[in-house]
Amino acid sequence: MTKFLPLIFIPFACIGCADIPELEGSEAASLRQAPYPRLIPLDDTLGTPIDPISEAETVEDDLIARSDALAQKAEALQNAPSN
Repeated sequence: MTKFLPLIFIPFACIGCADIPELEGSEAASLRQAPYPRLIPLDDTLGTPIDPISEAETVEDDLIARSDALAQKAEALQNAPSN
């Protein structure tokens, strides 16, 4: 394990020597002169907010129903006659 420890640093050294081109100046002139996009309000886009309390009650009711169904299945399996 300790023999391979220095090998871990070789990829990091290679990454540090990589020549990564700069992004600034690589965009087209027409893009630099383009107007900023029109922003739209998020409230209109996302719609009405969900009431977290009623949503939690819905999820809780669903989980309770699933739990009861699983408990009934478990009881039926435990009471099933074995061969």
